[in-house]
Amino acid sequence: MWIASKTPKLGVGWYRGFSTTNRSAWGIFPACVVSIRPCTVKGSGATAIAELKDDPLVREIASVLRDWARLWKKLYVERETYRFSAVAKVMRELLSGRRALLAGTLTQDQTRALRLKLVAKLDWGNR
Repeated sequence: MWIASKTPKLGVGWYRGFSTTNRSAWGIFPACVVSIRPCTVKGSGATAIAELKDDPLVREIASVLRDWARLWKKLYVERETYRFSAVAKVMRELLSGRRALLAGTLTQDQTRALRLKLVAKLDWGNR
């Protein structure tokens, strides 16, 4: 993830910014790979922290998928094929549900039902 600088647009089609994991890594990158998303910035200067205004469930799913990726790799290495397949299936369902929530094309009833389904999947994986 990159954070755009105060004057992010450099000419046509380029942005300047830095990596959120390594703030000393500055660079320029093409606008076609940049997605400008609303966020709130807490602090200023080197201590500034940008928090996205995404849905909390979307953020939680992303965090859980990062955690489960380590577990998934461990299951693969230990050749636990049944659990490996089960976790892979749930991870794919979470990814597709997250994608649907981010797209914002569902009705309120569909969104509510999807959110309940995704929370149940998260609970299943965390037991």
